[in-house]
Amino acid sequence: MRMTHNHLPSLTLIAILLAAVLIAGCTPQVTPTASPAPTLTATEIPQPSMTPTEAVQTLPSKTPEATPTPDSRLRPEDWQEWPVIPELESYAYQVYNLGQRLGRDPHVFSVIGDCQNSPTYFLSLYDEDRYTLPEGEEYLQETIDWYAGSFAHRSVSVENGMTVASALNPYWAQINSELCESTETPVACEARLSNPSLALISLGTNWAPGITQENYIAYLNQIVDILLEQGVLPILSTKADNMEGDYSRNLAMAQVAYDRHLPLWNFWATVQDLPNGGLDKEQGAGDEYLSYEGRVTRNLTALELIDSVRRQLAAGE
Repeated sequence: MRMTHNHLPSLTLIAILLAAVLIAGCTPQVTPTASPAPTLTATEIPQPSMTPTEAVQTLPSKTPEATPTPDSRLRPEDWQEWPVIPELESYAYQVYNLGQRLGRDPHVFSVIGDCQNSPTYFLSLYDEDRYTLPEGEEYLQETIDWYAGSFAHRSVSVENGMTVASALNPYWAQINSELCESTETPVACEARLSNPSLALISLGTNWAPGITQENYIAYLNQIVDILLEQGVLPILSTKADNMEGDYSRNLAMAQVAYDRHLPLWNFWATVQDLPNGGLDKEQGAGDEYLSYEGRVTRNLTALELIDSVRRQLAAGE
């Protein structure tokens, strides 16, 4: 039976999450050194064309046409002031509607990310009836029912040590599934296998010092391009940690969301009032892991995000 009067999960959930913290950490996995090198800068990457060719004419343009009204959006460099839950722009509706015409399942979402996005830590409680909805937010049950099965799904694009580069490397697709084709990237394989209408992109903790900000953005744009080509609406996300030292990965997420007129979940903003910014100082080599309170906050605000996006899409532009 579900409880509906506080933010804290059940004792079962607490035990499961605490046990998960004791499991081997979220350290990058040893993989072949070769990874796809971006051949274009972020501003040079073209909008991909759809296949089959009949769908080309239905693909929305990369950015909406200019309008006489001034752009009142907050700039990427002001990402810390962005709202936690985004208001969808017209382009998001175009992408989603295209996906529906192409047969994307409106009841399925996927996740692209590292180990902190594993169902063990993230969202599976909503499929496994291990949650407590806060008082006043019982309406979220409708979204839990709507996306039943997606919360506990283990995406082939979620893996220990996943980065923006490895999400584009076919080797990583073979780690989780024999169903992926030998030349298929994890992102493309997940889109094919799960047929999602939405995809949450949560990457950046496993940054590589050799990847410049420009290349990082180029990789991120390539992930977005694959999803858009398949009619999947990307939702980008900021992260709580600052492993890179200058929050440049959150800035990259905001930059791509801004340039591509895509929604961004500003998760970073949700944990700033928690001790140590929602990070666990005792686990790992640095502040890269979420604390228990950080995990609870992340699961709830992710559900609120998915609920808001679903309702906005259902209401139409």
